[in-house]
Amino acid sequence: MKFCPECNAKMRPKKIIDESSSKSRQKSIIVCSACGYQEKSRRVTVKETKIDDTKNIKVVDHKAQKLQSMPTTKASCPKCAHDSAYFWEKQTSSLEEASTQFFRCSKCEHTWRAS
Repeated sequence: MKFCPECNAKMRPKKIIDESSSKSRQKSIIVCSACGYQEKSRRVTVKETKIDDTKNIKVVDHKAQKLQSMPTTKASCPKCAHDSAYFWEKQTSSLEEASTQFFRCSKCEHTWRAS
Protein backbone atom coordinates (compact mmCIF):
# COMPACT_ATOMS: atom_id res chain seq x y z
CA MET A 1 0.00 0.00 0.00
CA LYS A 2 1.30 3.40 -0.91
CA PHE A 3 0.21 6.82 0.29
CA CYS A 4 0.10 10.07 -1.68
CA PRO A 5 3.13 12.35 -1.10
CA GLU A 6 0.90 15.43 -1.43
CA CYS A 7 -2.17 14.68 0.74
CA ASN A 8 -1.35 11.36 2.49
CA ALA A 9 -4.46 9.62 1.12
CA LYS A 10 -4.35 5.98 0.01
CA MET A 11 -3.24 5.48 -3.60
CA ARG A 12 -4.93 2.87 -5.79
CA PRO A 13 -3.64 1.02 -8.85
CA LYS A 14 -5.09 1.85 -12.25
CA LYS A 15 -4.45 0.35 -15.68
CA ILE A 16 -4.26 2.66 -18.68
CA ILE A 17 -3.55 1.98 -22.35
CA ASP A 18 -0.20 3.38 -23.49
CA GLU A 19 -0.63 4.55 -27.09
CA SER A 20 2.70 6.42 -27.34
CA SER A 21 4.51 3.45 -28.87
CA SER A 22 3.55 1.66 -32.10
CA LYS A 23 1.95 -1.19 -30.10
CA SER A 24 -0.80 -0.30 -27.68
CA ARG A 25 -0.25 -2.01 -24.35
CA GLN A 26 -1.50 -1.65 -20.84
CA LYS A 27 0.55 0.30 -18.35
CA SER A 28 0.04 0.41 -14.59
CA ILE A 29 0.03 3.61 -12.61
CA ILE A 30 -1.10 4.44 -9.09
CA VAL A 31 -3.55 7.27 -8.52
CA CYS A 32 -4.45 9.13 -5.33
CA SER A 33 -8.11 8.61 -4.48
CA ALA A 34 -8.42 12.11 -2.97
CA CYS A 35 -6.37 14.61 -5.01
CA GLY A 36 -5.73 12.69 -8.26
CA TYR A 37 -1.92 12.65 -8.02
CA GLN A 38 -0.46 10.00 -10.36
CA GLU A 39 2.85 8.24 -10.59
CA LYS A 40 4.27 5.32 -12.54
CA SER A 41 4.47 2.06 -10.75
CA ARG A 42 6.73 -0.88 -11.38
CA ARG A 43 5.35 -3.25 -8.80
CA VAL A 44 1.59 -3.01 -9.00
CA THR A 45 -0.29 -6.27 -8.76
CA VAL A 46 -3.99 -6.04 -9.37
CA LYS A 47 -6.10 -8.98 -8.24
CA GLU A 48 -9.70 -9.20 -9.34
CA THR A 49 -12.04 -11.36 -7.33
CA LYS A 50 -15.54 -12.10 -8.52
CA ILE A 51 -18.03 -11.94 -5.70
CA ASP A 52 -20.76 -14.53 -5.78
CA ASP A 53 -23.91 -12.45 -5.70
CA THR A 54 -26.35 -15.26 -6.37
CA LYS A 55 -27.54 -15.33 -2.76
CA ASN A 56 -31.21 -14.51 -2.46
CA ILE A 57 -32.00 -11.39 -0.53
CA LYS A 58 -35.28 -11.38 1.34
CA VAL A 59 -36.78 -7.95 1.77
CA VAL A 60 -38.72 -7.65 5.00
CA ASP A 61 -40.81 -4.57 5.57
CA HIS A 62 -40.46 -2.67 8.83
CA LYS A 63 -43.77 -3.90 10.26
CA ALA A 64 -43.01 -7.59 9.64
CA GLN A 65 -39.49 -7.24 10.99
CA LYS A 66 -40.83 -5.68 14.18
CA LEU A 67 -43.32 -8.54 14.64
CA GLN A 68 -40.71 -11.26 14.11
CA SER A 69 -38.73 -10.03 17.10
CA MET A 70 -41.74 -10.25 19.44
CA PRO A 71 -42.52 -13.29 21.63
CA THR A 72 -45.37 -15.61 20.62
CA THR A 73 -47.91 -17.52 22.66
CA LYS A 74 -50.87 -19.81 22.13
CA ALA A 75 -53.93 -17.58 21.93
CA SER A 76 -57.02 -17.97 19.78
CA CYS A 77 -57.66 -15.07 17.41
CA PRO A 78 -61.26 -13.82 17.68
CA LYS A 79 -61.28 -12.92 13.98
CA CYS A 80 -59.78 -15.98 12.21
CA ALA A 81 -59.45 -18.52 15.07
CA HIS A 82 -55.72 -18.99 14.44
CA ASP A 83 -53.98 -20.37 17.56
CA SER A 84 -50.72 -18.37 17.59
CA ALA A 85 -50.25 -14.69 18.44
CA TYR A 86 -47.55 -12.16 19.28
CA PHE A 87 -47.95 -10.47 22.66
CA TRP A 88 -46.71 -7.45 24.59
CA GLU A 89 -47.66 -5.45 27.65
CA LYS A 90 -48.25 -1.72 27.92
CA GLN A 91 -49.07 0.57 30.81
CA THR A 92 -52.29 2.23 29.59
CA SER A 93 -53.40 3.97 32.77
CA SER A 94 -51.84 5.02 36.06
CA LEU A 95 -48.93 3.13 37.57
CA GLU A 96 -51.12 1.87 40.41
CA GLU A 97 -53.10 -0.35 38.02
CA ALA A 98 -51.87 -3.45 36.23
CA SER A 99 -50.51 -3.20 32.71
CA THR A 100 -52.64 -4.21 29.73
CA GLN A 101 -51.66 -7.23 27.66
CA PHE A 102 -52.10 -6.99 23.89
CA PHE A 103 -52.12 -9.80 21.31
CA ARG A 104 -51.64 -9.71 17.53
CA CYS A 105 -52.56 -12.72 15.41
CA SER A 106 -49.53 -14.12 13.55
CA LYS A 107 -51.77 -15.00 10.58
CA CYS A 108 -54.20 -12.11 9.97
CA GLU A 109 -52.50 -9.46 12.21
CA HIS A 110 -55.72 -8.69 14.09
CA THR A 111 -54.90 -6.95 17.40
CA TRP A 112 -56.90 -7.37 20.62
CA ARG A 113 -56.57 -6.90 24.39
CA ALA A 114 -56.51 -9.69 26.94
CA SER A 115 -59.84 -10.15 28.64
